[in-house]
Order: sequence, then C-alpha cells, then structure tokens
Amino acid sequence: MASILKRFKKNITGSDDRITDYIDNISSRGDFSRISNIQAVINSWNNILLTPLRTYIANPEYGSNLYKYIFDPADDITIDGIKDEIQTRLMMYDNRALLTNIEITFMQDGHGFIVDIDLTYDDEESSMAVEISKETMLKLEE
Repeated sequence: MASILKRFKKNITGSDDRITDYIDNISSRGDFSRISNIQAVINSWNNILLTPLRTYIANPEYGSNLYKYIFDPADDITIDGIKDEIQTRLMMYDNRALLTNIEITFMQDGHGFIVDIDLTYDDEESSMAVEISKETMLKLEE
C-alpha cells in the first residue's frame, strides 16, 4: 500500500521538491496539461486573484476583492489598495513563491486595470499579468 501512495505522490501531486498542478488547456494527449514548479504557482495565484471573495462555496474567504477597484479613480490611493489586496490574499492562500514586484496599469476606458506581478520560486523567476475589468468579471459569471 505504501508504494501506491509514493507513486501517487510522485506522479500526480509532485514530490517534496516539486509542486505540480493541472490546467485545462487542450493538448494532444488529452484535455488537461500538467504544469509544475513556478507555472503551478502562477496558475494558483491567477485563480486567487480572479475569484471574487465569497463566491467559492467551499471556502467563502478564498479569493480577492480586486473587482471592487474596477471603477475607482486611477490614483495613488487606489494603487496602494490594489497592491495591499494582492499581497494580503496571495500570502494568505499561497505563499510558496516570493512576490518581488507589482505594477498596476489602468485601462484607457477607465473600467479596470492590469496587474503585472514578478515572482521567484526555487531560484526561478517569472512574471504574470492579470486583467481585472468589467468584461473579465462578466465572463466569470457565465
């Protein structure tokens, strides 16, 4: 029985030194693609930031309040609030990587913003971009 558990841990969930996850990208081998290490963290962080708070039934405190900033003015107070929300939520739900930089770019139409995040995981650096807009939030409701 122990060998089945070890095989599951190594092949499905990863090992102690490598995290893995699955995303729903269509691939030639099936409907899901396996990702690991920093890509798994990016996927997790993306899910946290795009999930509105109190919408995940199993854990109502999971997610973020970034959608509340969509129509706020493009000023330093809003930028500080967005950065604080991102740091708080990401470190609360997934602190496996180090958040190194956050840049906020407001959209020209005034209905949202794009968050560029730089992160480091296990000596590997990467970045991610998340769009928070009224269109993004409407797509999530579908």
